[in-house]
Amino acid sequence: MSRTVKTVDPNGMEVETASRGMYVGENGVGRWRAGMEVGNPMSDGLIYDWSATKDIVQDAFTKGMEANPQEHPILVTEPAWNTAANRERMAEIMFEEFQVPAFYIANNPVLSAFAAGKGTALIIDIGKSQASVTPVVDGFVLRKGIAHSSIPALVQNSAHTILAHGDATRPPIDLLPYHLIEKKQTVEQNQLPRFVARDDRIASTTTSWRNWAVQREVEEWMMACGAVLPREYTDDLARSWARKPYEFPTGFNSSFGAERFIPGDIYFTTGHLPPTQSQTQHPATLPELLTTALRASEPDLRPALFNNVVLTGGGACLPGMGDRISYELSKLAGGVSRVEPLIGVYPDNKLTETDVYSKKFDFMFQEICWSGGTARGSAGAYWAAWERSTNCGSASKNGRNTASPLWRH
Repeated sequence: MSRTVKTVDPNGMEVETASRGMYVGENGVGRWRAGMEVGNPMSDGLIYDWSATKDIVQDAFTKGMEANPQEHPILVTEPAWNTAANRERMAEIMFEEFQVPAFYIANNPVLSAFAAGKGTALIIDIGKSQASVTPVVDGFVLRKGIAHSSIPALVQNSAHTILAHGDATRPPIDLLPYHLIEKKQTVEQNQLPRFVARDDRIASTTTSWRNWAVQREVEEWMMACGAVLPREYTDDLARSWARKPYEFPTGFNSSFGAERFIPGDIYFTTGHLPPTQSQTQHPATLPELLTTALRASEPDLRPALFNNVVLTGGGACLPGMGDRISYELSKLAGGVSRVEPLIGVYPDNKLTETDVYSKKFDFMFQEICWSGGTARGSAGAYWAAWERSTNCGSASKNGRNTASPLWRH
């Protein structure tokens, strides 16, 4: 779609106005285009660029669901640390831009607990840009216990550094995406790749798109080779696990041993980072988030939270993440051998390197919030809490009440 857009930075300042095409969904960033810039309307898990958000929502309604929003109540999820201003803006867009008949905003942790069949639970959500630990008590978020940090970004940067710098057994790896490669040849393991780059495309590739593509290659490697050790990292323990082979788009291939456990271990400790960096500059690790959330909870609630832990988010798909979380919780609980049940949404309570590729595993961990939203949206008991367009008003040009939109959560 082509229109005039205003580029907004994370501080809310409009920094550019231009007429350009905007592409979202399956026809978006995954398809290379000359001069295409890549942007994200979210920062730290919160929306800051609402002009782009409206296009994303429109694409979800028309192409993703093929539904008319004026004919369906809409449930929207939010992180536990969302702001009142963001809630009001989302309600305004839904009622005035899309004319929805009813609207409900629900917290992600509450829906995750709901999908796991738990009213009280400790929700550990490991996303792409944010990791959070949120106590949910009797179906409500304990707001003083919300703890979140940008530790996933540090994990991503660590994985990129491991690949880009190489080691004694392999050279630095060129993370050129397949979009910019014309052809390649098969090479032996750890040998320099032989490929022909698409110079015509490279010349017209923007820095933002190149950065996105490199990040995507790092994520692919993490999901294929990355894992988390069941306890603190040691070289001997990491080397005792099997090596994982992987081939990059350029044709370079190698097998990864102990280094494939380092990015996942940074979720729990920053000891792998260069000692010259000040520890105070690093985002909070998962054990620090767990400590903050549990200390803010009343002592009589902690046993219930310890024994009802729900692990969700894309980062939860790293093999071994569940067992490591269990180990860290046992230390916080005073050395208990295992906290049970660890994960209320996965029947075996174990994460293995085979489970991560199963369809059922991916659904239960990556989409548990949406599963809870589906169940909650279908429950008649919650219908009275939904806000209707007749209560919240619409655009003044329709001659209806122009009072500020309301919301429930």
